[in-house]
Amino acid sequence: MVFLPPCWVPDITPRIPARVNVGDFVLNGRREGASVRPPLVDASTGRTCTTEEMSENVDTLAAALHQDLGWSRDDERSAEAKVVGVVCLNSPTTSVPEIVSHMEKAQCKALVVCEELLPVCKQIFDRLPKLPERTYSLTESSSLREALKVDIKSLAQLLTEGQGLQKLQNRWMYTGETFNEIAYLCATSGTSGRQRLAKITHANIISNILQVVVFESEVKADTPPIQVALGILPLSHGFGLVLAHSEIFRGNTTVLHGNFNMQLMLKSVQDHRIERLYLVPPVVAALANNPILFQLFDLSSIREIIMGAAACSDSLSKKMYALQPTWKILAGYGLTECVSPVTLTARSDVAPGSSGLLLPSVKARLIGAAGEEITEHEVPGEVYLQSPTRIPGYLGESEEDDAKFLVSGWLPTGDIGFFRQGTNGNEHLFLVDRVKDMIKVKGLQVSPSTIENVLRLHPAVSDAAIVGVDDEMAGERPLAFVVGTNQDMTDQQHKDLLLDLEQYVQDQLDESHWLRKRVCFVEELPKTQAGKVLKKKLRDAVKRYNLRVMEPGARLKMEF
Repeated sequence: MVFLPPCWVPDITPRIPARVNVGDFVLNGRREGASVRPPLVDASTGRTCTTEEMSENVDTLAAALHQDLGWSRDDERSAEAKVVGVVCLNSPTTSVPEIVSHMEKAQCKALVVCEELLPVCKQIFDRLPKLPERTYSLTESSSLREALKVDIKSLAQLLTEGQGLQKLQNRWMYTGETFNEIAYLCATSGTSGRQRLAKITHANIISNILQVVVFESEVKADTPPIQVALGILPLSHGFGLVLAHSEIFRGNTTVLHGNFNMQLMLKSVQDHRIERLYLVPPVVAALANNPILFQLFDLSSIREIIMGAAACSDSLSKKMYALQPTWKILAGYGLTECVSPVTLTARSDVAPGSSGLLLPSVKARLIGAAGEEITEHEVPGEVYLQSPTRIPGYLGESEEDDAKFLVSGWLPTGDIGFFRQGTNGNEHLFLVDRVKDMIKVKGLQVSPSTIENVLRLHPAVSDAAIVGVDDEMAGERPLAFVVGTNQDMTDQQHKDLLLDLEQYVQDQLDESHWLRKRVCFVEELPKTQAGKVLKKKLRDAVKRYNLRVMEPGARLKMEF
């Protein structure tokens, strides 16, 4: 059975342009909407820019890079290809060996750095067999030049140089159309656990922008449109990248933060009257567990929270609604192999615990453990997708790996979910867990997220993650990594909390979910920059520290 988007959303494929790069597409869309709002605000400085200033800076920077990289204006085809270029996105939380591997595989010609990442950059330069042809910094920095021992130009210098140069007449690519030209290389672990570079075309990201904007424009709402959004998600991640582009495209203002700090974020909401927050569930859980924050800051401007990167539990939604009944909690689900969101929740059709409705032009199937196709609601299976946002593959992979990327034209996601029909007749996707993360207890499939959602609602728990460990009697049992809200507890307090968590889980879940004192207290969980827990690193830690036979309630300071 093929599951489809709601009947009230149109197909977006006819609107995907054949020969427009994503930057021009976004700026052209903003101009057509005639928005007079500033597209971006720097939360740390308050600096803003107009749409025309942004467009002018893009043209100026393109001309400066064209000259600085030595591309000839006589070779028009080659010049146009390289000015648009391909951006390889690297998260600062990615390990140095992985970043070096990505840069070598992508054959990066230029590197853009910042002073805050100087230690990482130094390690990268020490490991690279061949340095990039050019290095640029976001700000003027003598320490970067001294440490890296290369000539570095700041973006401000490039903009100054570009102001005296002739603008490039055309910034399009030379070998084809939107559909086959790569815009971004984005690191993803997919379902393999190792990082690979997803090849995101201009058409992929333009399609995702259109899906989000068209979906929201079709949703019936009794409130004025959103105009100011929070930009705290990393732009090296598909979720942050697409949503930042979408807000610019539709004429809104995005308040950008360089990193996450809860109190600075809430002060930004207060100062800029932000209406929409893009967040990940751990941040929402932290808000829900610290209601005092609602008294310290004026958050009355907030109307909705859009969540991605991990599933939002029904219990977390209800807890937040109890604290802020006027806020809409709108969950979404996405994956880098489709750039980012493939589902979103409509304001007029919220189903707590669901990841929302399929976006325009997205199709889904569910495949059971035995390979059978699921044709009913409420029956879980692995989610398979078709979408114009689906990437063509990974950079530098073997033919064998490429052959596994699709199954009969469908993308297997590695996520288990089911569809439920809502009161409005729309089909909502509910995610259960990752295929590789499921725990088999006495032959029963146990979802780690079910236990995690219970633990995160305990007042003494800041965050939690579950992995499976071998058990002679049951095959596998869940083991919990728990981050406490109080990091200075005594041994006795830890023992008391261990017993309390044991009972807390037993009171709400059946025996297959019980922890049986398999709890490890840690200071933090290993996460991606977007806030997703890295389960592979936790499983590695189980082996490295022999946690299967650890002392109950052990407190460990781990290096992930």
